[in-house]
Amino acid sequence: MSASTAVSAGPERPAVMGKYKPDWLEKPSGDDMEWAYPAHAQRLEIEGRAVITCQVAHDGRLADCRVVSEAPMGEDFGVAAIALSQKFRMLPPPEDYVAKPAEVTIPIVFKMPESSWPKLKASTTARHKKAEPSFTPLDSGDMMLIAGVAAVAFALLALLYVTLSKTGPKGRDL
Repeated sequence: MSASTAVSAGPERPAVMGKYKPDWLEKPSGDDMEWAYPAHAQRLEIEGRAVITCQVAHDGRLADCRVVSEAPMGEDFGVAAIALSQKFRMLPPPEDYVAKPAEVTIPIVFKMPESSWPKLKASTTARHKKAEPSFTPLDSGDMMLIAGVAAVAFALLALLYVTLSKTGPKGRDL
């Protein structure tokens, strides 16, 4: 090879948005993906995907993200994708960039975290052998159920207290 032969570093990237050529500076890690995985879907071993569209802010962070699609519906993979958007950072647009706001569409695939498979399988087999506590995180639906049961229990205790306090000493000889 002669000294005048130029060595190409690879094909030039196409100008997707005029002069601005977006590229990732930061992406979510495996731990970030596990953190964002919807608890209900993880408990039921459901995998899913979501597509979000975001504006690229002047510092390269993503802003104004919205869910374009998610599957399966109702498992909060879209919400998880929006939560993950804070973990992305792109090469910021140049200061003189005057075209329409830079926008990026991100497909995200949620696979069951490797670290959760043994825990889920172990907790399933443990239930058949003997009762052991489960340390699976609660999702918002579980928290609403617990709060509702606590509210009903408190209301019944208050009603019992009021009833017993009105009947006097005779009514307490149950």
